[in-house]
Amino acid sequence: MKFSIEKQDLQSNIQHLYNIVPSKNTMPILTNYLIEADDQKNILKFTATDLEITVVVEFEAVISEGGKAAISARNLNEIINSLPDSMVHFLLEEDSLKINCEHSKFNLLCAESSQFPLIPQKDLTNVIVLDAKMFKKMIDNTHFAVSGEINRPIFTGIFWKMSADKQLMVATDGKKIAEFNLNVQIDIPEVIEQIIPTKGLLFLDKVIGEELPKISVLIESNRVMFAYGNYTIFTHIIEGRFPDYTKAIPTNNTNELMIKKNMLKEAVKRVSLLASEDTFKVKFDITSENLSINSAKREEGEANEILEDFKYSGEPLIIAFNYRYLISILNVMESDEIEIRMGKSNEPALFFNTNKDETYSARFLLMPLRLV
Repeated sequence: MKFSIEKQDLQSNIQHLYNIVPSKNTMPILTNYLIEADDQKNILKFTATDLEITVVVEFEAVISEGGKAAISARNLNEIINSLPDSMVHFLLEEDSLKINCEHSKFNLLCAESSQFPLIPQKDLTNVIVLDAKMFKKMIDNTHFAVSGEINRPIFTGIFWKMSADKQLMVATDGKKIAEFNLNVQIDIPEVIEQIIPTKGLLFLDKVIGEELPKISVLIESNRVMFAYGNYTIFTHIIEGRFPDYTKAIPTNNTNELMIKKNMLKEAVKRVSLLASEDTFKVKFDITSENLSINSAKREEGEANEILEDFKYSGEPLIIAFNYRYLISILNVMESDEIEIRMGKSNEPALFFNTNKDETYSARFLLMPLRLV
């Protein structure tokens, strides 16, 4: 195997690939990239996998000899990032890959490429074609609500439902819910429901750009394939039934707060500086005339901020939230002014954008903390 490529071209194509490489694994081969060079098409193919998610990226290079090699992903990334912006030359000799760029020379030992897991075949015959920009928006509006608890695998993925005229993405960790609805026509014969691991979707979120408007999706019995530009992502489906989250969404929240998003977010950030490190609690005291946010940290002090520019209709209310969860919701909301609908102090609050769009809508739920 022998090929040459500009450092920036290689770097731009593989910069996100390292996120797929597992940091800890009992299979050492998974810490490698599989590099395949096709001298007939002058195409390089880099593959990374953690067995749950496989990402393949293909791009052009000047290839003198074809071949394949398994190379330490960490070492290769660090070498490429450190090189000057110039042509990089690669040569595979027996069990080592020689890398030359201007006056720099490296010699990387290869792993046994035959030990690399089997790569699924790309199949574009029965794909569903979706709007890439809206798909990215769906991921952006939901992924932050996914649970990090691996003993509850259902909650570590995003629920994705597609029908002929609608798409739905939902994520929850039991403390918060993020729901995104997209009203578009899709050419599918029946409703599709799957729970997709977040890792593969976050990779897509990073690589989707303005220049390519469409993404192709192939949903199979136990995995999903996404094809976008020169990337192909294969991800396993999380088995199980997503819970009926709609039972947790209140229907009688009559206390409504209208407030500027950024003003609220900055105030919460300031008050959170003296929030308890055990509960991350900030407390809202709301009437139609007054709105204050306060926190207290035992033996260190307390913080209080009064906000003036707001509209509130409803009963006087004292309610507390985990400020980290609250800010995670505010970070993804789009409108300058937002609407928060609340019930009693122990009932979940609902968050809505005030700028309405016929194509899509989002809503977010946050469970309150105990006041005492």
